[in-house]
Amino acid sequence: MKFRRRPFTLLEVLIASTIFLGLAIVLFVYAGQTTQSWSKLQVRRNQLNELLALDRAIDTVLPNIIPFTWPDPEEETITETPVIVALPDMLRCAFLHRLNDTDEGAIRFAEFSIEDDNLVLNYADRPFFDWEDVRDIQHTSILATDVESISFLYADFDDDDTLDWSERLVWTDEWETEESERTDAPLAIIMTVNWKDGRSETWIRRTMGNSYRERFGKWEPQDETTN
Repeated sequence: MKFRRRPFTLLEVLIASTIFLGLAIVLFVYAGQTTQSWSKLQVRRNQLNELLALDRAIDTVLPNIIPFTWPDPEEETITETPVIVALPDMLRCAFLHRLNDTDEGAIRFAEFSIEDDNLVLNYADRPFFDWEDVRDIQHTSILATDVESISFLYADFDDDDTLDWSERLVWTDEWETEESERTDAPLAIIMTVNWKDGRSETWIRRTMGNSYRERFGKWEPQDETTN
């Protein structure tokens, strides 16, 4: 006994086509969302890697900044000039570095700045007042790309003993050394990096060479007038 195969009706074809088209659209949308999620994940991963590299560079320099003076060759008399330029949008300083070569020493001289939308760290192993003095031995590291701006704040200690102890820590956007003949370094530094895509990250690090103002808990300095 033979059975004849019934042909598909137009309605069945339309229903099957609709179901197939719906599945295709769902798969297409899912694939697009997966691709977008993967792309966003890649962007986030690259941003995280950039932040980690930047964080390591900041931890290498800022916590190890030390006061350092050097004779300025342009001065008529031998004057010990502080090797630090601390401005709102640029920082040049001396910092302690791990001793890799006895010929290089354990002090580096570095500068954070923006060049061609990149946050760069230029550094050398000997002191300088102009980059032309060390142009042949300087090194450059790109710390972040597509950077809009950087800014710095520097912690100072007010010597006015009439102020409350908590009020004597002040923040300034410029560390003046030449006019005031100061040779010390900031107590701490706040560094903010702003990217062109709207991201912003801030680091605060305490510097070296100022531990005599360190305090723990609720300790208050002794009132010398009572002695």
